[in-house]
Amino acid sequence: APASAAGDRPERSRNAKAQARHRAKRKAYIEQLEQTVTKLQTALALSPDQVAALPPPTLRIRQLEQENARLLRENEDLRRQLR
Repeated sequence: APASAAGDRPERSRNAKAQARHRAKRKAYIEQLEQTVTKLQTALALSPDQVAALPPPTLRIRQLEQENARLLRENEDLRRQLR
């Protein structure tokens, strides 16, 4: 049993190193995302509360698509009236 326990240690060490690398990469990635959010908030001159109040992109896209379709119909109706 002592031999197998000693045999496990290099594997555990390798695993621990891989986990530490993963944690460091994830931490760096999260920090990068936080910096990007801060830059975007500054560029948009929005407070965090204002950013949180923005509609989800998919909802906004759907609203814009509906508005676009309505405007296209209205445009076509006006063109027909001009003819």
